[in-house]
Amino acid sequence: MSRLRCEGWWEQQGLGRQPMEDLQIAFRDGQVSGGGRDIVGVFTLSGQLQGERALLVKQYLGSHHVDYPGSFDGEGTMQGLWSIDGFGGKWMIHVARDAENKQNREVAEIQDWPPTQA
Repeated sequence: MSRLRCEGWWEQQGLGRQPMEDLQIAFRDGQVSGGGRDIVGVFTLSGQLQGERALLVKQYLGSHHVDYPGSFDGEGTMQGLWSIDGFGGKWMIHVARDAENKQNREVAEIQDWPPTQA
């Protein structure tokens, strides 16, 4: 399962908008996995997509976790309100549209459909 380079951020009162760096995410059968880093530290990201709902958990290595519930637009953008111990703020993650990710979307081969029987 190849990971896609993503761009993301979260907001918190007093800290403003904070970028998620080196963010890479893989999508497979409704499951989301990946990770990156931000001003708090290195983290993993896991969860699932249920139609238009995104249910993610950000786990900081050796530390706390943050719930990231939100929505998924079906085209690479997830957003919502994160929460931990009564604190929260907006967040967004978007699959980057660049040459690095393009290789993951190129058509390798075109086949007739339905397949012909030999």
